[in-house]
Amino acid sequence: MDSYDGTTYPDEHIENIEAVLTYRSVQGTVKYKLFVTALRRGVVTWFKNLRRNSIDSWSDLCDEFTTHFTASRTHPKTVASLEAIVQGKSKPLRDYIEKFNKEAVQVRGVDETMKRYLIAKGLREGTDVKKAVRLDCPRTLRVPSERKDLHQIRRRAVRGQPQQIQEGGACC
Repeated sequence: MDSYDGTTYPDEHIENIEAVLTYRSVQGTVKYKLFVTALRRGVVTWFKNLRRNSIDSWSDLCDEFTTHFTASRTHPKTVASLEAIVQGKSKPLRDYIEKFNKEAVQVRGVDETMKRYLIAKGLREGTDVKKAVRLDCPRTLRVPSERKDLHQIRRRAVRGQPQQIQEGGACC
């Protein structure tokens, strides 16, 4: 049975304990005693400080536990979480992209177009990469050679090989 130290989801801990107790056919007051053995650090103190006779059922104990340790829950990531990620003045492009991708996989319900928009929006201003992925670029370029030029510019920028991008050039 996993122990609980107050730093993770209390709901998950209750679910894990109930699964183990059900599997082992544990019932009655033994449930409470086993519950206590899975608590660590300050969580034990919380349990000891419960008012005497304040818990009438297993359900009451679970409710008290999850209510008290709700602050330990992590909140779901949103599109606003992604929008808040920006490439800092000294942050390498690779670090920015890794951080963005790590957060992006945790956001539910956001489509790939929005993710591409937000990652481009968060790029550091004035860089070749920011210029190469201008937000107002058309979805497709008319001439295949222009697409090739744009791809090369982006590839060089990611590698750290600067190239001046002239207005009206490969992108727009």
